[in-house]
Amino acid sequence: MPIGKPKEPKAPKKEKKQKPPKEKKPKKGKGGAPEAAEQGEQGEQPEKKKLPLIFLLIPAVVIVAAAVILFVFILPGRNADDPAEPTPSVEPSPPVLPSELPVGENVVPGMVLGSDEYLAQAVPAKTITYTYTDLVDAGKVAETYVGQLKGADPKFSMVDEEFVRVKESPDFTAPEGMVLMARNLPKPEPEPTASPEGEESADPEASSSPEAEQSPEVPESQAPVEEPESKVLTVRIQWSPGQCVVTADEELGKVTSPKPQQTSHGSISMSGAQTRLEGMSPAQLELPGESMDAYEVMAMDGTEMVNGAACIRLNVYNGKNAENSYQFMGGYLMSIDGQHLYRLDPVTNEIHELDYQP
Repeated sequence: MPIGKPKEPKAPKKEKKQKPPKEKKPKKGKGGAPEAAEQGEQGEQPEKKKLPLIFLLIPAVVIVAAAVILFVFILPGRNADDPAEPTPSVEPSPPVLPSELPVGENVVPGMVLGSDEYLAQAVPAKTITYTYTDLVDAGKVAETYVGQLKGADPKFSMVDEEFVRVKESPDFTAPEGMVLMARNLPKPEPEPTASPEGEESADPEASSSPEAEQSPEVPESQAPVEEPESKVLTVRIQWSPGQCVVTADEELGKVTSPKPQQTSHGSISMSGAQTRLEGMSPAQLELPGESMDAYEVMAMDGTEMVNGAACIRLNVYNGKNAENSYQFMGGYLMSIDGQHLYRLDPVTNEIHELDYQP
């Protein structure tokens, strides 16, 4: 039997009352009252999860890549198959030439060329002709003009048609005649050729070494410099009763002296050549002054070749009483037969024959 009082049964626990969900207040300006009531009846729904940003960028990248492939690879390939447009051919145009050639008061029609001569040019000639009319003595006028050209600076020489100097003058007393005067024109200096870049030695000591000076290397690709052609300025004088025609022109060639001929005159000695030079006038030797007494003439040992003939060298100096005593004034070469005398230009080192008669 149980001892004591029986335990009284515990009273049942009170059931907790479930609080109804709080109604969410609708936002101002938005009609959300019905939705709130429905949510209150059905209960809260779970919130949706947001997708990561990278999943949103993938479609944009795919679209950009497709556009690049379309414009870079597909569209240019379609245009490549199209045939290229033919280039229209250009016909050469006829050259532009003078339509008229004035001759005094008259006009001559100019030359007309076709398109096949599209490279043609009309270069005016350098020939100048003057006619002197109403002359009393045309031969004397021509003789005076020849003397004027001989004394010009630079002077002209009387030549033949081959530009070889002649000594015999024409007969100016004849009713008609012709004489040709000419002088050499200076040659234009060739343009310096610039050395290609990068050919200079990087080591300055190597370029100045004795081995480099003894054996300079010339590039094989360097083309030889062409020497300019020699030209002469000519004056042709033709006279006839009452008139004289003077024609000046520029022609290719060179004024030269005739080759000495072996004659029976024998050879001249050094002292004989010196005596002949001392007996000439300074004007004949192209020197200033009135007498050779103001100069000293010295014959040099040895001979030099001019036009295939041996010549004696003679130097002329100022006299001892001059302001610049024994100053070199000019060098001369007299052929050993005594028939030719040449002057050596101290500046250009060129030789030209003087009008000399032994």
